[in-house]
Amino acid sequence: MEEIPLWYWLIVFFCVGACVGSFYNVIVYRMPRGISLINPPSHCPLCKKRIPIRYNLPIVGWLWLRGKSACCKQPISVIYPIGEALCGLLGALALYAAVGFGTDFTRPVLSPQTWANAAALFWLLLGAYPVCAVDCQYKLIPDSISVGGIVAGLLISLIPGGITPFQSLIGAVAAGDGLYLVGWIATKVLKKEAMGFGDVKLLAGYGALMGVTGAVETLIVAAVLGLLVMVPYGMIKNRKAAKDSNEEEGGQIPFGPFLAVAAPFMYLWGDLLMVLYLTHVLEQ
Repeated sequence: MEEIPLWYWLIVFFCVGACVGSFYNVIVYRMPRGISLINPPSHCPLCKKRIPIRYNLPIVGWLWLRGKSACCKQPISVIYPIGEALCGLLGALALYAAVGFGTDFTRPVLSPQTWANAAALFWLLLGAYPVCAVDCQYKLIPDSISVGGIVAGLLISLIPGGITPFQSLIGAVAAGDGLYLVGWIATKVLKKEAMGFGDVKLLAGYGALMGVTGAVETLIVAAVLGLLVMVPYGMIKNRKAAKDSNEEEGGQIPFGPFLAVAAPFMYLWGDLLMVLYLTHVLEQ
């Protein structure tokens, strides 16, 4: 480990991220359709033939086939390699942010805390992809990301230097139960469902990864981002509805993507943002 430079680990994180992105493509396609993530194995959605492993390589497989399936020569959406490449870049960014950025790519990565932060950021950054893709379209959050975040947080807490297993467990319980309580109260007041259980599980996963404080900060920032988007969106929808009485009422914007965007930001800069808020807003 001492002789392995940062640039090498960045390549490793990119490759692992691209592989995870390939799996997330499966989640985005299969999960909303109720198809098992394991069975059947990867196959062509048109002719149903199984895809050989050599063509399943992230990014490379699509380039190798020139964007067409090997079996029936039908076009393969460019969304797949783009998602894999994006996840690869986010994977490398997770480690790069954990080491504090910088320009010295020859330095080794030695600190256990750095590895703990890199693992947590890896999950937070890459998890935003399926959360945003699925929740925006289907109003669902994959359990593999929300519940998986709880498991990942508890496992990452075993790495010395990050949050402790106790802090991770309390973070998951407090964040999940707290948001559930808020949603329950809002539902009673508004007389309609105000918070999906998927959001509750997602924040519980963030609590396991970030602790109670990080989860609360994430919830606050996500709520602010949600208001900044939902208020103009609601005004536009009302204007359209007033002009066209036949237009159907659009669904609400899901909250999961706001949580997914806020989480890695608050993991990295939550403490700094809190200091700036106390200094310049509350003047303490």
